[in-house]
Amino acid sequence: MSTPTAATRTSAQPADVLVKRLFSRIGEVSSLPAVAMRIIEVAGDGRTGAQDLLEAVSFDTALATRIMRTVNSSYYALQNKVADLKLAITLLGFKEIRNLAMTAYVAQLFKRGRGHGSYTREGLWNHMIAVGSVARVISNECGHDAPREAYLAGLLHDLGLILIDQYLNQPFCQVIDTLQEDQSLCDVEQEVLGFDHTQLGDYVAGRWNLPAHLTIAIRHHHAPLEYTGEHRELACVVALADFFCNMKGVSALNKADTRMPPAELFDVLRLDKSKVAKVWDGLDETLQSANIMALVGS
Repeated sequence: MSTPTAATRTSAQPADVLVKRLFSRIGEVSSLPAVAMRIIEVAGDGRTGAQDLLEAVSFDTALATRIMRTVNSSYYALQNKVADLKLAITLLGFKEIRNLAMTAYVAQLFKRGRGHGSYTREGLWNHMIAVGSVARVISNECGHDAPREAYLAGLLHDLGLILIDQYLNQPFCQVIDTLQEDQSLCDVEQEVLGFDHTQLGDYVAGRWNLPAHLTIAIRHHHAPLEYTGEHRELACVVALADFFCNMKGVSALNKADTRMPPAELFDVLRLDKSKVAKVWDGLDETLQSANIMALVGS
């Protein structure tokens, strides 16, 4: 299989054509594994029970082992060790098990590599876990009823970057070399590649049949206020989590974009100064927990 390069792009090719062309060359992400698909299906079906999810997880021994390792880690701080998978499912809940399954699958996309300059794949992985963890906290502080969805949206927000790194590595390195701190990553990607990582991530997530609120957050996390649909708040949550992580130096490319989000974003989330301060004051602890999840989930 040949690897596409920047030379495959011409000005006559719109972004959606380029994204589809790249996707067609990435066989292993053309669909989620059957086990992951089944877990998502069971977790989203109110008629299913713990036994249904247990059966789905049991088909993947590695995933079951990872769930047990994670539930017994300091991330969850359970008083007693859990030795039974069904009990772990009952304790954590369906959505949390789904998130662990997706975390495990995304981790598998990170092939070993040397990185480029200050960028490392380990750093990108840590950033994605961190944004998911911080998004969960922000969602809680906003009073949203779906913090687990915020975690998953944050985890997946830079999905496109993983794939660009691995399947368009040479132009990806050019993006890193070109990017300056005062520049938009998406703008540089558009110049070099003809599309950006949010477009690719959105397309792949759609092909995975992930729900609309996740694909919207992936597509709009760099410019959430440009989107005015029903999932705007989730996109804003992920954007703010991304900003906070960048401010703490946990960035995707180790070239942090620390431009302050517009005031309207905080208005959309109904976050006043005291709530923002509360999230910020607890950020170090949140990122420490994210580091634990990154280690046990990889």
